[in-house]
Amino acid sequence: MGLTFVEKIAARHADGLAAGTVVHAGDFISIRPRHVMTHDNTGAVIPKFKQIGATAIADQAQPVFA
Repeated sequence: MGLTFVEKIAARHADGLAAGTVVHAGDFISIRPRHVMTHDNTGAVIPKFKQIGATAIADQAQPVFA
């Protein structure tokens, strides 16, 4: 059976998988998104980042603030 839309996207963006690795429902993978978005909750999220010891954004192009 073919892959679902989500399985295709997950396999394409999975972090640390060899090219061509097939991902199925139930697999545990790590995904590094191109962008992450935050909006009205930005102010509430900043203390959480500080709480985990974050001091800088690793990829300055990744966050999108709306």
